[in-house]
Amino acid sequence: MVGGGKRVERSETMRRWRSWFALGIGLAALGAAIVGARPARLRSARVTCLSGSNPPCASIALTYGPGARPQCVVIDVSGAHGATGSATVGSDQEFIEVPLAGKAGGPYRVAATAVYRVGGVPVMRHEVSGRS
Repeated sequence: MVGGGKRVERSETMRRWRSWFALGIGLAALGAAIVGARPARLRSARVTCLSGSNPPCASIALTYGPGARPQCVVIDVSGAHGATGSATVGSDQEFIEVPLAGKAGGPYRVAATAVYRVGGVPVMRHEVSGRS
């Protein structure tokens, strides 16, 4: 009987350890799901080249951080000589051609606004504004 009591005690200890282990795995999975659902920040939007076609087009490269991509991104481009253009693209695009109206030239200012869905509610965030 003495050996049987130790076996029951050992079995109870193993059950507790398994419960704590399962709880830890569940919390780790929940944390990974939360991090994966966090909105991805748009790190940069920059003009990579300018086409000489008529109308001129600015090629824009987008760079995202980790997380869930936005639903769509609105890109606004304005040049030093008055050229302006805008495009709205889906989250799967990383390279965009934006047609420009006006006289092309000079450094370009790129502004990007991303639209995310957080809990089913659309949230707009002005992400990037810079010169290239």
